[in-house]
Amino acid sequence: MFEENEKVMKRIVLTLIVTVLVAAFLLQGIGFSGEVRAQEPIKLTFWNYWDGKNGEVMQALVDRYNAEHPEVEVENVFIGWGELLPKLQLAVAGGGTPDLAAADMVWMPYLANSGALTPLNSFAEASGTDLTDFYPALLAVNTYDDQLYGLPVSTNNLELFINSELFEAAGLDPAAPPATWTELQNAAVQCANPDQGTIGIELYTQPGEGLTWQFQVYLWQAGGDFLNEDQTAAAFNSEAGLQALNYWLDLIDSGAYTLSDWGLFGQGQACMVMDGSWMVGIWSESAPFEWTTAAMPAPEDGESATNMGGEHIFIMAGDEARQQAAWDFINWFTSPEIQLEWDQETGFMPVRNSVATNEDYRAWVNETEPRLLPFVEMQQNAHNRPPVEQYAELSDAFSAAIERALYGQVSPEAALAEAEAAVNKLLQ
Repeated sequence: MFEENEKVMKRIVLTLIVTVLVAAFLLQGIGFSGEVRAQEPIKLTFWNYWDGKNGEVMQALVDRYNAEHPEVEVENVFIGWGELLPKLQLAVAGGGTPDLAAADMVWMPYLANSGALTPLNSFAEASGTDLTDFYPALLAVNTYDDQLYGLPVSTNNLELFINSELFEAAGLDPAAPPATWTELQNAAVQCANPDQGTIGIELYTQPGEGLTWQFQVYLWQAGGDFLNEDQTAAAFNSEAGLQALNYWLDLIDSGAYTLSDWGLFGQGQACMVMDGSWMVGIWSESAPFEWTTAAMPAPEDGESATNMGGEHIFIMAGDEARQQAAWDFINWFTSPEIQLEWDQETGFMPVRNSVATNEDYRAWVNETEPRLLPFVEMQQNAHNRPPVEQYAELSDAFSAAIERALYGQVSPEAALAEAEAAVNKLLQ
């Protein structure tokens, strides 16, 4: 009898325990009002420096993503370009990193080597993302030791701008732009008018990244490269490097270019300039003259090439659930459909071939701003600057040496040798 009562009591106790556990589980989703509460969304912090119209477009996309994906809440946080990298560096050192961020492509070597980024290879493979659709040079910026640490989300490049009014006044046809270095120099000499303060073609000749970034285009067009294949030594002190530097000196000696501060084209005092795709939007509103664009001329025996910039998006280290949520947003943002919309709204160049060749996108370019077309078509020939942590220092050292040759202080051979020694020392 006692044993039977004991069994009954155990069943009663066990039933009570199960009832309490079930009630506790159910109460987790019920508020005091008795209503069922939805599971709290995963909150992600997204740092970037897009402002103005670009920032508005980004916020609208984030708002749409959050509305379509209630299980996730992405917070779009603007941090100025000059502050973003220092803040990321502080966050990496002391904690408090965002879940994901978009940053200047030239910062990727430091960020990838910091150990704070999450490789994306497994995420891309699991989601079936077609990485081959992205331009290879853009993906290369994010790849270290066979690991992919980011994806491109915006890009730009350098092509030729032509002041149509100055061209026509000089007897030149802006609809038939120069296609070779020889034609470029001849047109610049013909268009230059020293009496009126007009130069034929504007070059960036002050020390700093502006000079290096522009010169690299001519270097690549001549078949050269800035660093060797494994990024351990300078490669510009070469036949191609000398050809490019001598061409700049020929532009100066022929009167096609007069050494001066940067900014003359926008003031209507230069017939031509090589500048970025972002200036299409700026000059369409501010330039007090008619202008057009063309692909940057290349040497007769050279190849088409241009330089590029842009932003890349990445995931910071964190728990698996947050990383997966961050990847889902990145995969959505970099999808062809969203990138098509992003490029149309911001004027950025496509990072995916499928967008650049999309009929709707090409029609949009031709209808709204056909002067963007040379930039779109040349993106496939864009090179990226060397993905090394010391790039900023390399650029400064290189440009300082080249400037000395442009001002006739040293020979072009001596300038390239000086730059080579300085760059190799920084790479040691």
